Amino acid sequence: MEKILKGYDPKLFWPVLTFFLIILICAVAFPKETEKTFITARNFMIFNFSWAILLGVGFTLFFCIYLIFSPYADIKLGKEDDIPDFSFSAWIAMLFSCGLGIGFVFYSVTEPLIHLYKAPYIADAGLTGTAAGIPRAIHLTLLDWGLHGWALFVVAGWAIAYPAYRLGKPMTVATGLYGILGDRCNSSIWGRLADGLGALGTIGGTATMMGLGVASISFGINQIFGVQLDNVGKIILMLFLIAAYVISAASGVEKGIKILSQTNMTLAGILLLIILFWGPAPTNYLLNMITQMTGDYVTKLVEFSFWSDVEGLKQREWLGWWVVFYWLWYISYIPFCGGFIARISRGRTLKEFVVGVMVVPMILTVLWFCIWGGSATYADVSGIVPLWEKVQLNNEAGIYLLLGSMKGGWWLSLIVLTNLIIFAVTTADSASFFIAMQMTKGSFNPSIAMRLLWGAIIGLTGILFQLTGGFAAIKSLAIVLGGPFFFVSIAFIVSTYKMLKMTRENRFN
Repeated sequence: MEKILKGYDPKLFWPVLTFFLIILICAVAFPKETEKTFITARNFMIFNFSWAILLGVGFTLFFCIYLIFSPYADIKLGKEDDIPDFSFSAWIAMLFSCGLGIGFVFYSVTEPLIHLYKAPYIADAGLTGTAAGIPRAIHLTLLDWGLHGWALFVVAGWAIAYPAYRLGKPMTVATGLYGILGDRCNSSIWGRLADGLGALGTIGGTATMMGLGVASISFGINQIFGVQLDNVGKIILMLFLIAAYVISAASGVEKGIKILSQTNMTLAGILLLIILFWGPAPTNYLLNMITQMTGDYVTKLVEFSFWSDVEGLKQREWLGWWVVFYWLWYISYIPFCGGFIARISRGRTLKEFVVGVMVVPMILTVLWFCIWGGSATYADVSGIVPLWEKVQLNNEAGIYLLLGSMKGGWWLSLIVLTNLIIFAVTTADSASFFIAMQMTKGSFNPSIAMRLLWGAIIGLTGILFQLTGGFAAIKSLAIVLGGPFFFVSIAFIVSTYKMLKMTRENRFN
């Protein structure tokens, strides 16, 4: 085993692998019972602790904003003479492609429509399904995909990377606790527990994203080529994605993930410009949407960071299914995205790191959802395309139907399909890279065999839960496995602050 997996950590590898195999066996042998168990656990977490999640994530965001203007802003990630390993554009492209790219494409049309017709914030104002409700729907979408999730990745990324690059510590989740535990961070029970929770949360969160990707890719294949994929077809599709990921993994981060990420960002940018200038909504309307949403998001940031739907006597389900669910989903992504961002961010100052990981993605998020979501809601409310009618039946349908209403829609849909496939490959590659790092005691370059193993497990998990329990089960899996990491994310804030303070006091060595 040692020869194949090269330097693996048996005390972490076998417990995590065994635990997850038990989950997969239960999903196959007892699909209904497994689905019910995960959904029950998810609902308990969401509807009993939403207040804690909102407070914790909100505090994380404002801590990150403080870091930009703090006395620590000029501290470098690594040695004083270290320079970044990647160009700024390549770095930003990899940030997106490492995990959230599939979600951006999948929900670009669907989510604004769901908010327009289902969100209580819009319903309370009597604006459901109206033109006046569109800005509010876009605003809620930006809340879900905006600064908060990226702030979680900022803290985790810096907490893990700083002692790794500065002190030569292994790049593990436990290393992020160095500010609290010191040199015991990777040997104490708390550090080992953090590593295990990080690996499990990564598998759950990434499997969810891969499940969404397979569903959307399958629908796109049917829409573009008229080929309906059954369960066997979806399994073959997942095997194809794993094979593509293997090729990417074999070429390393500097080539595989970097080149694919830059290619995908270029394709996404081309699509965005086409929708802006030749889509169903007037260009001027979309530019006005971008302007207004920028102002709304900034001015209402504090209000919406802590909005917990107390206007009614009982919290309605929408908050739990969207805002709180997203926060928990991002928390399941913290170890993976934070760890991968740490791996690619050597040489950046703290200010540059926070701006690059949090602010720049927010700018791109505003552009993406204002243009895609604004076009979709405009087309629906104007009667150009009955998108809401179709999206209610199939969430994957939205983006393809919108593009199908445009001239050259077949080719545009093909670009989207290509976009999704590449995002799926880079997601599997970067997630398995991170897990492999944890399983090999923080190795900066884990073996291909180790990366392949965890990439296969992620793909298998995504397809099994989709085939046996559907989206409800796979989404619940991400929340249940990632939720406990919430406590680690709070510890990362304390650890980061202490490490920065020790650096200013010349005690971080």
